[in-house]
Amino acid sequence: MQNKFKTLLIILGLFALSFNITLADNPEKVLDYKSDLIIDSDLDGLTDLGEKEIFKTDSTNPDTDSDGFYDGTEIIEGFNPLENTSPVAVKTITQNTFPVEGEIQWVWYLTRATGLMAFLLLYVVMFLGISIRMPGLNKIIKPIDSLNIHGWLSVQALIFVFIHGAILLLDKYLSFNILDILVPWYSKSYSNELALGIVGMYLMIILTVTSYMRKIINFKVWRAIHFLNIFLYGAVVFHGLYLGTDLREGMLRSIFIYINLALVILIFAHMIFKIVKYFKRELE
Repeated sequence: MQNKFKTLLIILGLFALSFNITLADNPEKVLDYKSDLIIDSDLDGLTDLGEKEIFKTDSTNPDTDSDGFYDGTEIIEGFNPLENTSPVAVKTITQNTFPVEGEIQWVWYLTRATGLMAFLLLYVVMFLGISIRMPGLNKIIKPIDSLNIHGWLSVQALIFVFIHGAILLLDKYLSFNILDILVPWYSKSYSNELALGIVGMYLMIILTVTSYMRKIINFKVWRAIHFLNIFLYGAVVFHGLYLGTDLREGMLRSIFIYINLALVILIFAHMIFKIVKYFKRELE
C-alpha cells in the first residue's frame, strides 16, 4: 500500500508541475513598428502587427474564435482569443441568469485539472502494462508490484474521468446535459472529439472491470478484451489533443506529443518483440 501512495504522490507532483507550466505567464514581447503605420484592420482593439507576432489571431477577423467576443476584449479580460471554450466574461444584461466570471473559471480549471490527471494516470497504466512484458524493462520494474499498481492506478484514472465528466454538468457556459456526456455523438458541439472521450470512458470501464475479474474469465477472452487498450489510448489522445484547451499550443502541447510518441514507439517495439518471439518458437 505504501508503494501505491508513493507512486500516486510522484504522479501528482508531475501533474502539478505541468499544470503550473500551463498557467505561467509568457514573457513580454516588444513590438517594433519602425516607420510603419499602426493599423487595426478589423477594429478589435489589437494592432495587425500585435495579432501577427504576439496573439496569433486573425487581423482580418475581429472575433477569431467566433465566441461572440472581440479578440481585444478577451485579451483584456485575460482569456484566450483562439479558444472558444475558454471562460468568457458575460456582461450583457438579459432575462437569463448568467454565471459570474469567477464561477466559470473554477469549473473550467477543475475540468482541465481532472482531465489531465486522468490522462497522466492512464499513461502510467499503459507504460506499466507494456513494461511488464518487455525484456530489460521488466527487470527494472518488478512484475508483481507493477501488476498491483497497474490495476490500482486504473481505478484512480477512472475516478478522475468520472469527476471530469460530472464537472462538465456544472459548466453553465457549455450547457452540457447528462446525455451529452454519456452518449457518444449526442452533443452537437465538438461532436467527434467529445464522442471519442466518451467512448474512451466506456473502454476504461470494461478494461478495469475485466482486469479485476481476470481469475474467473477465460484467458483468451480476457486477452482479446485487453487489446481494446490500443483503441482506448488512441481515443483519449485524440480527445485531449483536439479538445483539451491546454494542449492547443505551447510547451504542454509539445510535452504531450513527445511523451505519447515515446509510448507509441514502445508499443511498436513490444509488437516486434512478440512477433520475433513467435517465429523463434515456430522454428524450434
